[in-house]
Amino acid sequence: MGEEDDSKKQHVIFGSAGMAASGMMPGAKTKPKPKEKPVEPEVDLEPAVDFEEESAGIGAEAEEVIAEAPSLPEPPPFTDLKAAVVGQSGAGDFGHGLDTVFQRLDGVRLFALADLNAETVDDSTVHAGAPAGCSDFAEMLEKESPDLVCIASLHTEKRFEQIKAALEAGSHVLSEAPLARTLRESDELLSLAKSSDRKLAVRHPMRVDPYLMRFHAERESLIGELCQIRVWGACDESAGGEDMLRNGMPLFDLVRWFAGEVSYCTASISKGGIAAIAEDFHESEAGDFGPLLGDTIHAEFEMDSGVRVSFVSDQKFQSILGPSGIEFVGTKSKMCLTAGAPVTMSYLINPDPYSATRTETWEHWPKINGDYHAPVDHLTGNDAANRLVVKDWLAASAQGAEPTCSGSNAAKALEMAHGIWQAGVTMKRAYFPLANRLHPLSEESQ
Repeated sequence: MGEEDDSKKQHVIFGSAGMAASGMMPGAKTKPKPKEKPVEPEVDLEPAVDFEEESAGIGAEAEEVIAEAPSLPEPPPFTDLKAAVVGQSGAGDFGHGLDTVFQRLDGVRLFALADLNAETVDDSTVHAGAPAGCSDFAEMLEKESPDLVCIASLHTEKRFEQIKAALEAGSHVLSEAPLARTLRESDELLSLAKSSDRKLAVRHPMRVDPYLMRFHAERESLIGELCQIRVWGACDESAGGEDMLRNGMPLFDLVRWFAGEVSYCTASISKGGIAAIAEDFHESEAGDFGPLLGDTIHAEFEMDSGVRVSFVSDQKFQSILGPSGIEFVGTKSKMCLTAGAPVTMSYLINPDPYSATRTETWEHWPKINGDYHAPVDHLTGNDAANRLVVKDWLAASAQGAEPTCSGSNAAKALEMAHGIWQAGVTMKRAYFPLANRLHPLSEESQ
């Protein structure tokens, strides 16, 4: 029963209403229901867009936005010191690495480099890391107005004019050694630096070597009373006048530091084994350093302190003396300094002059674990030596003090060299300060 009822119910559902509605029952005609139009939602349509006008509008708005955008903040004011370097490739170049003396130096920015050799300006500028380069030093001074100027060439021909121009432009000056060619030139430069309140320094890096400064402070405990100082040049093929002028200047500076002012000097100068006179002067084949005299020099200085100082530049001594240097002789022992960048020092341990089989023991001084000389601002060699000079120069400029490697000290070192030439050609004592401020080998001095 239940199943039949269910079956009938299915026919009712599908046989009558369902099939009739779908047109599946015979004889049932149905009209298709008309399709109703879909009701479109009411939307507020914007007027048609003119894309050309729209594009023009967008551009106008963009221009207006750009025009109204706030300007970028002004860069902070330049507070570093402006620096510049001058040298000449092929004619003294840039001395002992002085073209890079301002690189990575806090508080200083290199603005320009002048290479008087126009053909190498670009290469020199790139090597120094300078943003601008030229071949006209006067033009650079006028354009840049630097606070600091480095006169870098080893040659001295243009030294006086360049230092003078930089001081007159209001710059503090660091120069390669020697300071000038004549004492008259050095006197004028020192006077100009003083009147303009500018600091003039010269590259004499041994003056600020940390170990040499320590020895200067402790010398009495190490060697006793200082009695004698022995100085020698490189004694190489440049032996004589050129060796003295190029290698003797920083050593003579140390002599005055340790022994005080010079009283007088005597000298013997020869050329080719014959006593030299002023007319025998020559020019260097290695560079332009002015007139030079002698290929062999032996000189003696008497200091106001009573310390005796000797100087020799003689090629026969090259294998014994080695590189240029100084020996400090005291009442207890000796200290030997070998010039360089940086210097090296050796100390004589327990000398025994009474031993029949005397042997002398020298040791490195001071004793240091690791590197003998620590890097300076990550720099070594000449770069480290230069950095010490520059830092002292900058500190003096900021404090209104004289640099340790001052133009005044350099001028007196030059005076010692000129005293040797004067004593040699006259065969008489040369008393200090020298009355003759001209070059002792010039015609005006004869």
